[in-house]
Amino acid sequence: MMDWSERKAYWRNTKVQMLVSLVPFVTALIALPLYAEALNLKRVLGIPLGYFLACHGLLVIAFVTIAVFVNRQDAIDHWHGAHEDI
Repeated sequence: MMDWSERKAYWRNTKVQMLVSLVPFVTALIALPLYAEALNLKRVLGIPLGYFLACHGLLVIAFVTIAVFVNRQDAIDHWHGAHEDI
């Protein structure tokens, strides 16, 4: 069991990791609509590029963001001794 000072550091690291992990997805979520008009001039597989990126690109970015977050959170858990032994 972690004492108070260890828990405080653990949650600080977890909060920072969460915020850093959200930056790429939020950036893409904000930037894509701003450039959608220009992106739609090009086509990928007959689909406008802006639409294609909205459908597939954001999904890929979300999955990669989640995978990186889980990996980093596992490292934080091990570092602070809060991991679960399976």
